[in-house]
Amino acid sequence: MLRARVDRPRCIGAGNCITIAPTAFDWHRGDFAKAGVADAASVDEEKLREAALACPTLAIVLEEVAELLPWQLRGRAPTQRVQRTFMFTDIVGSTSLLEAMGDEAWQSLLSWHDKTLRAMFGANRGEEVTATGDGFFVAFESPDDALACAAAIQRGLAEHRSSAGFAPQVRIGVHASDATMVGRNFTGKGVHEASRIGGLAEGGQIVASAETAAGGRFPTKDARTVTVKGISDPIEVVTVDWR
Repeated sequence: MLRARVDRPRCIGAGNCITIAPTAFDWHRGDFAKAGVADAASVDEEKLREAALACPTLAIVLEEVAELLPWQLRGRAPTQRVQRTFMFTDIVGSTSLLEAMGDEAWQSLLSWHDKTLRAMFGANRGEEVTATGDGFFVAFESPDDALACAAAIQRGLAEHRSSAGFAPQVRIGVHASDATMVGRNFTGKGVHEASRIGGLAEGGQIVASAETAAGGRFPTKDARTVTVKGISDPIEVVTVDWR
């Protein structure tokens, strides 16, 4: 069973969590700029995890509560440690785009974006874990598949931009790590690292951990050591040249 709490210093404003799970999260009483937990038990665990993963600052902390009786555990997905390569994608400036385009045009663009990226995931053996509103969290069996998919996405968007005049700028982060698999979802430090690495990219860029991109068929540049919010250990990252 999952219990949720909000790391108040990390929370920069209630939004995605309330949109995805409005009965589980609400404005925090006494501080209406931040989110608070209303009733985490009001949604199923997959929805709770989706809301947590959609938080851009990872302020929602999910904790396993091992106090269920044996008969209550029947039918629940077992957990296991696995090795995967994680990808996070995100449309850069999505709020500004929505404001400039209006709701109807934005929904049309978002539908095209989702369909286009999902086709790329399928072609490169990626498994969509969750959609985050204007991006995706995807898992791959190998770094090669993940990097090939990321390159295909950027190339496809660039081609559409050239032929049709516009395509949203998307940033992508890729990171291989072990993680805990719960059903079809993944949790753990490696998932947080992948999300943070994605946040380092600019529109049209792929940023990967150096170890993940090492030995791959795509050249890299801009090797650097970074420290990201919420992760104490520095991370070696590179920019992947998809062109």
